[in-house]
Formats: sequence, structure tokens, C-alpha cells
Amino acid sequence: MYVGNEDLRKLFAEARAIYFAMLQGAITSQKAKKLSKPILRHINATVVLIARKHNVKTRHITFQDLGVNL
Repeated sequence: MYVGNEDLRKLFAEARAIYFAMLQGAITSQKAKKLSKPILRHINATVVLIARKHNVKTRHITFQDLGVNL
């Protein structure tokens, strides 16, 4: 299930694009959350695997985190 850093960056960029489309008023917040939920679920599952591999604490990414520079 592990994907490379480039794939995670593309997925994260796609989720942020959905978030910023919501901020611009192109889509509703409910639709933005619905569209980004599977992307964030995949990213968080991969983050858990990486954190376990390196024995560090996991930090999950939420919908609200998309508007913040991580």
C-alpha cells in the first residue's frame, strides 16, 4: 500500500485544490468534504505505515489542515 513521496504530494495537492475550490465558492463545503474524504483516508493510511516503519508518532491530516501549510 505504500506509495512514493511524489504520489502522496500529488494526492495532497488534489485535496488542497478541492479545499481551495470550496473557499472560492465553486463547490459547497459538504461536497468538498465528500470529495476529499477518500483522498485523506488514503494519505492517512500511508502516513501510519511510514510512521510505524520509522517508529514515530502519527499525525493524521484532517480536512481543516488542507488550508494550513504543513
